This record gives sequence, C-alpha cells and structure tokens, in this order.
Amino acid sequence: MDHRLTSDMFERLDENDDALFYTLPRKLVHIDDGAIAAAGQCIAQTFAPGGVLLDLMSSWRTHLPEGFVKQKCIGLGLNAEEMADNPDLDEYIVHNLNVDPQLPFADASFDGVVVTVSIQYMIRPVEVFAEVNRILKPGCPFLVLYSNRMFPTKAIRLWQILRDQGRAELITAYFQQAGGYEAATFEDWSPNPGGSDPMFAVYARKQTAPEASDAR
Repeated sequence: MDHRLTSDMFERLDENDDALFYTLPRKLVHIDDGAIAAAGQCIAQTFAPGGVLLDLMSSWRTHLPEGFVKQKCIGLGLNAEEMADNPDLDEYIVHNLNVDPQLPFADASFDGVVVTVSIQYMIRPVEVFAEVNRILKPGCPFLVLYSNRMFPTKAIRLWQILRDQGRAELITAYFQQAGGYEAATFEDWSPNPGGSDPMFAVYARKQTAPEASDAR
C-alpha cells in the first residue's frame, strides 16, 4: 500500500465527539472465545511477566490470560464504568486520544503497551505511536491486536477499505512514521481460520539506542 497518510484516510461516517458515542457502557465482547484466547496467548508471549502495562483504548476487558503475572496494569479509555468493571486493571484514566494524543505518563515508565481491537478508531495514530514510544522503556514492546470486527460508523475510512494484510501494512506504517521503534513484526494468531473470528498482531519494540546516522 501507499504509506503516504493523508487526512481524508482518517475520516469517519460519524465525526461527532467520541465521548458522546461512548457515554453509555458497552459491556460486551467484540470477538469470540477463540479469538479472545488467541489474544491472551499473544499477550503472554509478547510481554515479560512482572511488568507495568498500559491497556490503551481500554474497556471492560483487557484479555490478559489466566495466571498472567503483572506488577500493574493501567487502563486508558473513554468510559469509566467499563474500566471500573475490568478485573485486569489496577487503575484507569478517562482520556480521549482522538482529541489529545499526548499520554499523561512519564517517560520510560511502562514495560509494555497493548491496544486490542480498537486501532481502527484512532484518527491521530502517528502522534499516539510516538507518545507510546516516549513512555515505553527501551527494548519494550507495543502490541497492536486486531480482528475484522468494528463499529463501522467510528472506524476510519482507510481501515474499512483495506483487508487483513493491508491493515498490517498500515499499522507498520504507523510505527515507521512515529519513529524510535525496531522493525515491526506481523503474526497471524487466528485460532481456526474460517471457523472463528480472526486475530492478528503487529508489534514493535522501542529502540534501545538511537539509530546511528552517517558520519560526513
């Protein structure tokens, strides 16, 4: 795909304030049990145990696998009632990334960040990905999990045009344009192709040192 991102790609059918859309809690799962289990397995493989994690665009479930050991998991989302009911969260913050992509956290304060089946609603992704890079510790991962489920009125236009591989390339472009990440990796975690909701992952780690520039 053409990695040049333009503003029209991020247009949505419903351009009203997202806070209005998420005023009422939606305590339902957006993917089936197989995809949820696959998401948990990917999380367990990607994040080291005992860390401080951020669940970005959080809701009432984070899908951490049973027995996963963490120091703390913080949620950042739009509905306080949903996040208050999330058993994986130790604390949460109501914050609208589409209005303000700046994250209210200190530099290098997280061991991992995850966004699960919500990347399609992000209208300022490069800014958000740059902020995630700032708050990650060097060498730690940012994991983006996605499926084919969405609220079509709130998903960006480009996401709806693309299909699974194209969406992976789009997320990879977000990492590349934000800067400060190692090469992104795509993985297909779909538990039963054709018989369950698909589950895909794109993740990249924060660089441990700035890329060297050519000496002239």
